[in-house]
This record gives sequence, C-alpha cells and structure tokens, in this order.
Amino acid sequence: MMRFLTTSITVIALTLATTQAIAAVGTPGFTSEVQAYSYVSIDTEGTGSYKQLVQLNEKIDINIGWTMWTGLASTYEVYFDDTLVNSGNLSSGTSGNISFPYTGKAGTYELTLKFCDDSSCKKSTVKELIIADTDGAHLSPLTMTTDTNNNTYAKTDSVVGAYFVEWGVYGRDFDVSDIPADNLTHLLYGFIPICGSNASLTGSSVGALTTACADSEDYEVVVHDPWAALQMSFDGLSYGDPIKGIYSQLMRLKQRNPDLKILPSIGGWTLSDPFFDFTDKANRDVFVTSVGKFLRTWKFYDGVDIDWEFPGGGGANSALGNTENDGDAYVALMKEIRAMLDVLEAETGREYELTSAIGVGADKIEDVNYGAAQVYMDYIFNMSYDFYGAWSGVTGHQTGLYCGSSISTEQCTGTGIEGDDYKYPAYTTVAGVDALLAQGVEPSKIVVGAAMYGRSWIGAMPADAINDNPMTITNAAGPLTGSTSQGIWEAGVIDYKGIYANMIGASGTGINGWETGYDEVAEAAYVWNRTTGGLISYDNARSIKAKGQYVQDLGLAGLFAWEIDGDNGDILNAMRDSLPIGTS
Repeated sequence: MMRFLTTSITVIALTLATTQAIAAVGTPGFTSEVQAYSYVSIDTEGTGSYKQLVQLNEKIDINIGWTMWTGLASTYEVYFDDTLVNSGNLSSGTSGNISFPYTGKAGTYELTLKFCDDSSCKKSTVKELIIADTDGAHLSPLTMTTDTNNNTYAKTDSVVGAYFVEWGVYGRDFDVSDIPADNLTHLLYGFIPICGSNASLTGSSVGALTTACADSEDYEVVVHDPWAALQMSFDGLSYGDPIKGIYSQLMRLKQRNPDLKILPSIGGWTLSDPFFDFTDKANRDVFVTSVGKFLRTWKFYDGVDIDWEFPGGGGANSALGNTENDGDAYVALMKEIRAMLDVLEAETGREYELTSAIGVGADKIEDVNYGAAQVYMDYIFNMSYDFYGAWSGVTGHQTGLYCGSSISTEQCTGTGIEGDDYKYPAYTTVAGVDALLAQGVEPSKIVVGAAMYGRSWIGAMPADAINDNPMTITNAAGPLTGSTSQGIWEAGVIDYKGIYANMIGASGTGINGWETGYDEVAEAAYVWNRTTGGLISYDNARSIKAKGQYVQDLGLAGLFAWEIDGDNGDILNAMRDSLPIGTS
C-alpha cells in the first residue's frame, strides 16, 4: 500500500511539473528576415522616370517574424531600443508575424520582443532594425577624404558657400567625401531641373531629362541623373542599403556636419528655360507645390536656391526673356516659395532658407526689383564671375573686383557717349553690388562670388597688347584647349587646381612658359604665356582676400564659389582667411 501511494504522489508531482513547464512563458525569437524599412522607397536598379524610381511613404508597415518553440504567451510588446512602439494580443502557435504601422523617427534601433502571460514575461535577444529616411538618421557620419591642403578654421558667422555638381562624380571623380565641408556654411547642389521645354539643354543630358520627366507634369522638379544621385555605390554603403548615390553621401554629411546648409539649386545656365513661363501663376503654382514635395521627400535639404539665368533674357536661350514681365514673375515666385517654406517650417519645426544666384550686370539687375524680392529671401548669391571669356572678342578680367587698368573711366561707370557699348557700367563685382544696394537690398543678404576656375584665350600675343597689358588685346584667336588631366573639361575653362599645377607652380611665379600677373587696379589675377599667346583670367588668394575685405567693409554676408571640385584648397582657404572668425 505504501509503495503504491509513493508512486502515485511521484506521478502527480511529475504531472504538475510538466504542466507548469508547458504553461510557462516561452522565450521569443526572430525569424531570419532582415528588419530594414525606408520612408522613401527607391528602385536602386531601375531605369525609369523619377516618379517610377522614387516613392515617398507617409508611414512604414513594420512586419516582424517571431518564433517561440516552447511555452505559451498571450500578449506581446515591441521595443525599439527601450521605447515601447507596439503591443497587443499574441496569436497561438510556435511562430507568427507582428505587423503594425509606424510613423516615428528614423534611425538604427535595437529591436526586442517581450512575450507575457498573466503572471510573467520574457524578452528576446536583440536584433538590428533600420528605419531609413532622407534625414540620414539611420546612417553613420560620412568619412571624409578631402585634400590635405585645406586648412582648419574656427566657425564663422559669415556665409562661406560653394557649388557641388552632380556630374562631378564621373570624369572628375569628385564625390561628397572630397568636399572640405568643415570650411563651408552652405553647399549648393547643382542642378535640379524643371520639367517642360528645355531647348537650351544639349547632348546626352536631353535624353536623361526626358526619361526623368516622363511621368511628371511640366514645371515639376525631378532628379536629373538618378544613377549618380540615387543608385551609384560609394564607400560605406552595403548592397542592401535602401538609398544610395550622392544623396546617401549628403545624408551622411548632414550627420557629420549638422549645421551645414545644403540647398538644391534649381535651374542653371542650360536648365533655366521653364522659368520664363512663370509669368503665368498657374505654372508657378505647379512648380512651388512640386518643390515642397521635393523637400518633404529629401529631408537633408535645408531650403532651395533659385538659379534663373536670367529674368529679362541674356541667358543660354536668346529667344527667351521679357524685360517687362519677368521681373514681376521673379518677385512673385520668391513670395510664393517663401509662403510654402513657412508652411513646411510649421510642419517640421525646422528652418528653411530661400536663396537665389543672380547675374551681376547692371543690365540684368535692372530687370528685377531685388529690393522687393529680398523681403522673402535669406541670401542673394552674386555670380561675380564670367565677365569675360573667349566669346567676348576681347580679353578682360573674368572675375575682377573693380574695373581693370585697361578700362576707361567712361566704360567703367557707363557714362560714356559711345552708345550701347557704354550704356551700363562695365561688369565688375563692385558694379553688381552697387546696383543691388541702389535697389535697397540689405547688405547682409548679398554674397559675393569667387571663381575656382579660369577663363582663357589663345592668340593673346604681346605685340597686340597696349602697354604690355594682356587685358587690352582685341584679337585673341579663341579659347584655350587641352586635356582633362590639365583641368580643362571644356574649351576656354580650366580648373584652378589645373592652373596651379600646370601654369603657376609652387614658386607662384609661373612654370612651363607661363608667367603670373596681377592687376592691382582690378584686384584680379592672370597667367600669360607670351610665346604661345595663352592667357587665363582667374581668382587667386590675393584677389579673394581683396573680395573678402570688401565684404567686411560693406557688411556683406560673405563669399561663395563656383565650383568646389576645381579647387585644391587654395581658394577656399583664402575665402576663410579673408572673413572674420565667428562669435557664435
């Protein structure tokens, strides 16, 4: 009898223990799927239109596969890091899925699950979960590979800007990691196109824009080269990253330099044609709405830069321009963009800047009331370069601060009697600034332009120069040509770093038959080959510092340059050296 009793007790105890073991909460685990999501979905291998390749998602559908091989549980909790993001009742079984919508912040999180019954809970191990967004919150800061010639500076309250161009990642092999961003306050991305008639555009870029705009309305904005901007692989990216290309680098740059203002520059020399249709408000409305969506999609941008070349005409397309109506359209455009940005600021709690690159000739400035437009704008980038080039028929300083010693007072001031030739002051940095100030533009909104390249001629022979001044030659034969290894990517234009390496040299006095020169009246540099007749007008450290001093004397906003891949550090260093150290 005792033996039977003992056996019964043992069986009952084992049964209770087994029941408790079965009833205990199981430990949750994860299935093998990668937990990676994105607020912007990009077809990183597609070749379609911008709208086919890019989709903005207002929410993310999280789907977590789970396992629980032993035990029971009735409820679950989902944590991103230590934050509870979802909870609910758990389905029965040894595996399943937890799905829920998510509208929170992007980032890289430690995902954990907690399964519970009425009396206890158990947590899973940690799994990485990535929620990508175009603010770059999910990315690590960009590792830089800038030229070591760039110096280190304290912060400045002045504007120090530079353009970076989308196509530079190709032949120039210059990507975002090469930008000396620590020395900049503003980075302008060139260029964002406007869909519609773009007759000024030529070459392979036409086909690329046609494809990009295939599903867009006229006057909407798109990414011109999706391969470069969104699909190309760079160091630090993996195959599965949802956003690639230059834009992924810019997002990582924003993580590294959060105070850097990154602005998409819309338009440019060959992409300005659609602006001339903005005398019609309906077209402006389409454009402004599209820019708003663009900024909501690409959150690393801090506003917008408008590069309309030029209201009133004088741009790449000689058939376009209305001196009576374009100026009013420009002011209205600035007002309407500012209103859109104000709404965006209220939505996001961020600040968005509105800037514009403009031609500095008095003949161009007179066609727009910049005094009225500036009320809506943060900065006006004066493109104080390209004053002269091989197209001019004469030589001259392409980015001079003042009139050169070769220019008469009458021509300089536009007070001569030789008809239209002297109707306006000669193109100089100072003349452009004076014209804006005369319109009532605040000095603190004017940014002076610097050139990280030179304009060139051939056939500028000493025998044709007056008083041995190469800027007096009226029969130069055309543009200087050469190879990309010399920094010549188009006839008549050469990168500053190419000028330094092939014409200036380490001594600063000239090499390979070239000699350096400086016009102290214009505050402008040049190099001249007296034997071949080669001549290049450019900015150097001395002329940049003269511009910087001028900026300080007048209380202007600062300096910017076209464009950053042409520099070896000399020009940007001079820009920083010439401007005051900040107080903030």
